[in-house]
Amino acid sequence: MLCRLLYVSRISDTAAANLPCAMEEILVVSARRNTPDAVTGLLLADGASFVQVLEGPDARVIACYERILQDQRHHDIRLRSLASIDERSFPRWSMCGLTLSDLEDKLLAASDIAFELREADPGALLQHLEGLAARHARQLDAAHAKLVAASSSSGRASPTV
Repeated sequence: MLCRLLYVSRISDTAAANLPCAMEEILVVSARRNTPDAVTGLLLADGASFVQVLEGPDARVIACYERILQDQRHHDIRLRSLASIDERSFPRWSMCGLTLSDLEDKLLAASDIAFELREADPGALLQHLEGLAARHARQLDAAHAKLVAASSSSGRASPTV
């Protein structure tokens, strides 16, 4: 069975100090680990919070989330939704990510930036992520291709992602 897991967390001060590097590390390792586990999803950072949706086989999504819970790059992790699904919303990416601060002036509409990630209703949060993914699919596809290439050539692994 497939499931979808959605969580939010606060970005640690260390990760926030160099968020582009933290995001790249998370995404490269996630692409390498998630591909064989058939886990897909999207990670969004707004400078203060992460929100991530994971989709895939139940046991593998839960195992991925358990590793995430140990990751020191964030804290105050809140599981917002865990549900069985028939179809994935993010099937194209082993993991892909957006950082709002990097894209504010180039790609995102005001509604993308003003959305309160930590307090949003889980359904509204998922809808927001689906909208971002649809609007920025071309950019995310290109970024994911680079991540997959980097993950297949990288020998380093994070112990927690």
